[in-house]
Amino acid sequence: MKTRLVLLAGAVLSIFSVAGAQTFPDYVSSMRGDTAVIKDYAEKGNEASTLGSAISLDASPPAGRVYMLKTNGYYPILTTPTTPAPSVIIVGEDFTRLVNGTNPNVAPPVVCGFRTASGNNTGGINFAGDLTIKNCNIIPGIADGTLGWAFLGPAAANLNIHLDNDLFERTRWVEIQSNDYDGTSLFINDCYFVNLSGQPCRRNGGVYDNVNHNTNTIWVENSTHVMAQGSMYKFRNYQINKLFFNHNTFVNCAGSIFESQGYVSDLTVTNNIFVNCNVQAFGDSIGNNEDKSEVDPDWLPTGIVNIDTLPSNYTQMERKVLVDRNVFYNDPRLNDIVTTLKNNNINNDQTWVSQMIKMNSRTIAMFADNVNYPKLTEGTWYDKLPAFADSKDLLTGQVDSVKVFATKTVDILGLGTAAVLADWRLVLPSGDYYVYSDWPIPVDLSYSDTDLKTGGTNGFPVGDLNWFPADKTTWVAQKDAEHAKLAFMLNNGTLSVPGAGARPEAYTLDQNYPNPFNPSTTISFSLPHATNVSLKVFDILGQEVATLVNGNQTAGSHEVQFNAAGLASGVYFYKITGGDFSQVKTMVLMK
Repeated sequence: MKTRLVLLAGAVLSIFSVAGAQTFPDYVSSMRGDTAVIKDYAEKGNEASTLGSAISLDASPPAGRVYMLKTNGYYPILTTPTTPAPSVIIVGEDFTRLVNGTNPNVAPPVVCGFRTASGNNTGGINFAGDLTIKNCNIIPGIADGTLGWAFLGPAAANLNIHLDNDLFERTRWVEIQSNDYDGTSLFINDCYFVNLSGQPCRRNGGVYDNVNHNTNTIWVENSTHVMAQGSMYKFRNYQINKLFFNHNTFVNCAGSIFESQGYVSDLTVTNNIFVNCNVQAFGDSIGNNEDKSEVDPDWLPTGIVNIDTLPSNYTQMERKVLVDRNVFYNDPRLNDIVTTLKNNNINNDQTWVSQMIKMNSRTIAMFADNVNYPKLTEGTWYDKLPAFADSKDLLTGQVDSVKVFATKTVDILGLGTAAVLADWRLVLPSGDYYVYSDWPIPVDLSYSDTDLKTGGTNGFPVGDLNWFPADKTTWVAQKDAEHAKLAFMLNNGTLSVPGAGARPEAYTLDQNYPNPFNPSTTISFSLPHATNVSLKVFDILGQEVATLVNGNQTAGSHEVQFNAAGLASGVYFYKITGGDFSQVKTMVLMK
């Protein structure tokens, strides 16, 4: 495998010739029903764009035409094709889940850009009908190190794109963007995004940008994002009809995971792992610069989840957000970034604040306002670092790398113009293998934490389940039921479902109801096992004002009444501690 890659990396700079008047069959090795097995670069005599030419020359293909790419195949694109309507599938031969692949000689086919003496293309596919891409290695770039802006984009409105078991690396902007068309729906399952870097920009280098037009759906599930540069998913100022992020893993992401001005109205963020994310700080100087259209309207740090009231000129949609069973952890080495920026008066700005938070103050207040926003629901956060099986240097030297990048890139008056997140390569050195991602994937982000391995919805592990193959198989069999459960919780503003009298899968502390309250409110919590529980209430100064529970409690769901008749109006905190679980929530007494 490695020798073959070296030869191809050197060969892509050669000049190629294309015979005239070629037809679709010239690019096909064999037909398997409606599936066309496409010749790769070498098989076609070192001719680039075999995939692109096949797509362009395939006259009147049947709906759901499948273009199969060969294992270890090399499919550079010289002219950007547009797939036909109504639907096309591009698929690699090997269906092994990427993070479970261990054979270095069985790699997903590479689809990338190409350069000739007369021109170049950094790779890309537009889709005029629904598009599915499976089991491929997508690189928006050329083997000589030239980087592309984006790879995938719609060529018409209201189209669906499905990405399944694909490996993505590198981009100057994002991997997929909405182009100038409304109604795109993006579905990402079982993908691996790594080190989307290459330019001195704190904003770009992520997965998707909802730019210019409103996206219909973004659904991301069981996917891993590692060592990333810019904002991963950009919602901007759009409401977006549905956002669903379930069972994903994010590690060392310098920019915002979800870049949003807070106007989303249907958002599910459940069973995800966020480790060292949103590392870049925010300051007024950033808001006043070219980032202006991508920052919070009140210039607040965005955090993982950012919600704002809807402006009067927006469609006044019901606000529904479910946030539950997510891991949140930031390395202590990152804690001095804001202090460093202030001490060095970067951008002549002393307003720097950290974005390594779950929610900003406005979002917290909206989640606490059950009168106006009864369907903003926050459940369990696991505040810990998972004991990953083999994270290589992600949690050691690469934390320092992300920190340096995040600190320098916000310096718009100096260092930021040269700050690039360095390539993270452990198998294939970047210079020789620019358009080939590390293979096999070198990390193992499974973990040994007992609480996290059963801490997700229905008792499954938190994070990308592909790192737990046996659990993933079991999960697939029940995923429709899980999706229905999450939808019920989202649409009803609750963390429980009808008939949920069975033992809970994990510890939970629910938002009190009503909230604000006067003078009484109900606090609910659930326990997967019998344990000693402490539930206390504190005032804004941290002084204990009430003990609601202090002793052994049985497994199951519990409700406790809190009467604050003798207390003054204001913000209070209630904290539960039981076993290894601890969580704090905010409530408002309004007399």
